[in-house]
Amino acid sequence: MDIERLINELSRNIGKALVNKKENDMLVVNLENDGSSELLRILLKSLMSKKEYNKAEDLLFEEIEKNKTEAIYKVAVDFYEELSEKSDEDLRENNFSKEEVIQGLKDIEALFNKK
Repeated sequence: MDIERLINELSRNIGKALVNKKENDMLVVNLENDGSSELLRILLKSLMSKKEYNKAEDLLFEEIEKNKTEAIYKVAVDFYEELSEKSDEDLRENNFSKEEVIQGLKDIEALFNKK
């Protein structure tokens, strides 16, 4: 058997398992290792592609509580900038709003002492 192929399949399956949990399941990921900001970015993009904006925001703040780094700050700002580009209708249909985007950015700035 080709070990590289098995590793790639395993990686894909783990990724699918992380982002395809049922709505009531908690998405628990330990992102304390190197590259955590990139893993967080990937998870947020996956949730956003499924229009799960609230779930993505919850994951973001859970990670900030555990791992408040400059890299995570940049991911957070990018997350809210991407949300700000969504239409009001899209946000509203998915239980989010422009006001929440603005408040989220303010919260991030306060948490990271960027004011």
